[in-house]
Amino acid sequence: MDSQSAQLPIKIARIGSTVMNDFLKIPVRTEETSATALPRGAAITISGSWKGSITISSSDELSRRIAAAMFRKDDNSVEARDIADALSELTNIIAGNIKAILPGPSQLSLPMTLETVPEAAQGAVRVQLQDDQAGQLLICVQPGLH
Repeated sequence: MDSQSAQLPIKIARIGSTVMNDFLKIPVRTEETSATALPRGAAITISGSWKGSITISSSDELSRRIAAAMFRKDDNSVEARDIADALSELTNIIAGNIKAILPGPSQLSLPMTLETVPEAAQGAVRVQLQDDQAGQLLICVQPGLH
């Protein structure tokens, strides 16, 4: 693994943390556990010089907090559609920032809400963030051919 590849997880964690902390005001830290797919999520594909996908998945608790923060609602008034919309928008924001550190030029697809979040294949870079209320966010950058 070259030094640029070794730095990718650190850069992805910094992007995810910055978006969560600064934009949504949800403090998170990088978690060094083995990341597994979480129940709610969205994905974007990237095409161009770099090809692949970026998937964001989240625990139920954190998904609700993300939607509440994004739409300025109380956690208890968040609906399923709010959660899906918030995760799609969060994926768009994070993927746009990650795209900037990947070889370019490239383009992002529109985000797709995922009913089932797939497990990452070999070669994926996975970064797990943890919030203070025991919610997890997983960022998965998966190189691929498409």
